[in-house]
Amino acid sequence: MAVLVGGVGQLYQGDLDLGRLAVERLAAEAFGPDVLVEELHYGAVAVAQRLQELRPGALVLVGAVARGRPPGAVQRRPIQDLRPPPERVQRAVGDAVTGYVTLDLLVEVAAGLGALPARTTAIEVEPARTGPAERLSGQAQAALETALGLVRAELRRIPLLELADQLRARSHEVRLEPAPALEVLRDLLGELEGLDRHGRWGATFSLRDRLRRRIADGDTGFSMDHLDWGLWWALIEELDRLQPLETAG
Repeated sequence: MAVLVGGVGQLYQGDLDLGRLAVERLAAEAFGPDVLVEELHYGAVAVAQRLQELRPGALVLVGAVARGRPPGAVQRRPIQDLRPPPERVQRAVGDAVTGYVTLDLLVEVAAGLGALPARTTAIEVEPARTGPAERLSGQAQAALETALGLVRAELRRIPLLELADQLRARSHEVRLEPAPALEVLRDLLGELEGLDRHGRWGATFSLRDRLRRRIADGDTGFSMDHLDWGLWWALIEELDRLQPLETAG
């Protein structure tokens, strides 16, 4: 699945230029062929058209947004409002045709035009200084490092979260008979939903270990097919891969 990391900002406007500086740093890193890193500082309509062209499976936006938080605060925000009302979209497009772009405006225009991936996440920094300036404030410069770490974490977690989405859909199908392992899997998927929403692992790794034991004990029932087995083991192996990386991070 292709993933786009987009830096959103206003060029040389103090801390509001953080998105450009973030993708300059990220573009030099080796994320693999499925990750594209781009500046999205141009107009929101043009960005929406670029998203329609690329059709990424996931989108990670990074930039500075003033929301009244303490200066330099960093927040991971999953984008949930993928269908804004038509009047809001019309107003956003009207603002965007001038070439103006902010993270919120980009999201509203892209969502209204059906170009926003279902898995879209914003990594936001609260600016301390706006207005013409070529350098970030001290608070934003420190926050940039935190924001970059959150983008990297998001990229390594996306394959796991996509697997969880597939398993969540299959685990709710009535064709799977009740079994102890299935109950543990559903608890594990619930923890992963919390990770997706709040960025917290919770009991994920202990539930993975319980699921592995249930499988070893044969507590899986008899209605699983090859795809079920493949997805279950892929989830366990992905968690095995991520645990040392998350601990190190």
